[in-house]
Order: sequence, then C-alpha cells, then structure tokens
Amino acid sequence: MATTQHADVPAHMLHDPPRSDSGPRISQGMLAMLLFIGSEVMLFASLFAAYFFVRFNIADNVWPPYAPNGEQYHLPKLLTGINTAFLVASSFTVWWAEHRLKHGDYKGLRRGLGVTILLGLTFLLIQINEYVHLEFTPQTQAFGSTFYVLTGAHGFHVFAGLTLLIISYLRVRRGDFSPEWSTPLQAASAYWHFVDVVWVLLFVLVYLV
Repeated sequence: MATTQHADVPAHMLHDPPRSDSGPRISQGMLAMLLFIGSEVMLFASLFAAYFFVRFNIADNVWPPYAPNGEQYHLPKLLTGINTAFLVASSFTVWWAEHRLKHGDYKGLRRGLGVTILLGLTFLLIQINEYVHLEFTPQTQAFGSTFYVLTGAHGFHVFAGLTLLIISYLRVRRGDFSPEWSTPLQAASAYWHFVDVVWVLLFVLVYLV
C-alpha cells in the first residue's frame, strides 16, 4: 500500500534518501555535515599541535611568559570559565530544542533555539571583551601568536555556528521543519556541539593546564 503524503510536510523533505527495512539511513545533508566536522577536527588538531610545540619546545619554562616589565602575562581564567559555562549551557538548550520538535512542540523549539543563539552571542561578546583587555597582542612572541590563532579560529567557528542556528530559527518561524524532517536543524546542532567540545578542550588545555 502506498504511503500517504501529509499536506503539511514540506516538499523538500523528499530530498532525504528513503528508509529501508533494515533501519533508518542517515540523510545526505547530515552525512555531509559529519564529513565536514571530521575535516574541522583535523584542523583544530593541527592548531593544538602547533600550540603545544611552541609551549614545550620553543618557549621558556615559564608559561605564560614574562612581559617586558618583568611581570608574567596572565589569562582571565575566572571570566573565561563563566563564558565556558554559557557555551556548555547552549549545547543543552539546542538539544532541548530538538527534543521539543520531536514532540511537535514548535513553541518550545523556538524558545530553545532563541536561548541558544543568545548564549552564543554572549560568548562571542565576552570573548571580544577579553581580547580588548588582554595585556598581549598577536605580535607578543610565539605565545601571543598561538593563543590568538587558536582562540580566534574557534571564535570564527562560533560565528559560523550562530549563522547556521539563526538560519534554522528563521526556517522554524517559516514552518519548514516537522518531527518527520529537520535535517538542516540536526546538522546545525551537530556543528554547534562540535564547537562546544572544542572550546572545552581549549579552555582546559590553554587556560588551565
């Protein structure tokens, strides 16, 4: 018997590959995002490798190094820790948004995405504020260069993730997603979780260790 197509299901849901009797298949869009995230893992692995090469092979025993005035540079661990909590919380809110969609709660979906976007914007603003008040610049020895490259690359990825979430939010307002189809939202959520995991590692390895 042929499957009946619901009137409220967007036509572009047909773009996902059909499901077989052996179990659900991953959509092409989600597979593309996972492959992209895999390439991003290699990018950040190389950046972390460069950071630790500089720290343990080029820099002096003291890390962060000393400034010209004889005082050691310091990183704002407390403020960055609070900022990290905001970003980690955003992973839970975007997960909650997807969970509400599965139950057909579009109001909860919009709220979850809205809070996630606000938390992401807060993270970026605090990070920019940190850059403004740091005592060193990207030109400050290898320490400054590796720090700004690593945190700056992550900040760019947060901005990219926010762009995906904002697009998803606009599509939610337009009614593009349903409990049966939400591949772009799932892809944006997966990317956001990746960005959050990278930052937790960065915070621990660069700010705390």
